[in-house]
Amino acid sequence: MARNMVEVSAVRGDDLEDLVGLWLAAKVDAGVPLEVATRFANDGRFHSALERPEVCAHMARLDGRPVGYVMTSENPFGLSPEPEIAVEQLYVDPSARRHGVARSLLCAVVGHAERAGSEVIVSNVPTQSREAHRFFARLGFSSVIVRRVVGTGALRRRLSPQGGVGSAVEHLIRRRRSLRSESRAS
Repeated sequence: MARNMVEVSAVRGDDLEDLVGLWLAAKVDAGVPLEVATRFANDGRFHSALERPEVCAHMARLDGRPVGYVMTSENPFGLSPEPEIAVEQLYVDPSARRHGVARSLLCAVVGHAERAGSEVIVSNVPTQSREAHRFFARLGFSSVIVRRVVGTGALRRRLSPQGGVGSAVEHLIRRRRSLRSESRAS
């Protein structure tokens, strides 16, 4: 059985509607409600992100149908002194997986990195996506850091000495732990 040919090209203006459709599918696949993702796509932030000079997007088509995309950004202040290309998002429609779409998209990323003078490509992989971790590991990506995320408000509450009921409970827990460690030490 012959494999279908995957075509990858840089996203142009006439590809934006297809790209937004794939992006919405990726968000829903990740558990974001469609209404929330649609609101984000319609408020202009998505299009303005694509207009930034350090952002690059490629789309894959299988039999002329859009089936995947990759979005990268140039990251000059990453883990190394040389510029890095960061794979911010990589998505392949579930019906097109295992047809070489992701590999074809990453080939476009390698070409982009070479043109940008980057010797390093970084990938942001969601912690809960075991399949994505395995895919990138098979291609030679190694784990370098763990990126932890917290909401601004939640961090503010945890840092505040007068954070309300939650901080009183946290203070009590910290105090109990320190008393336990002091009793073990003596």
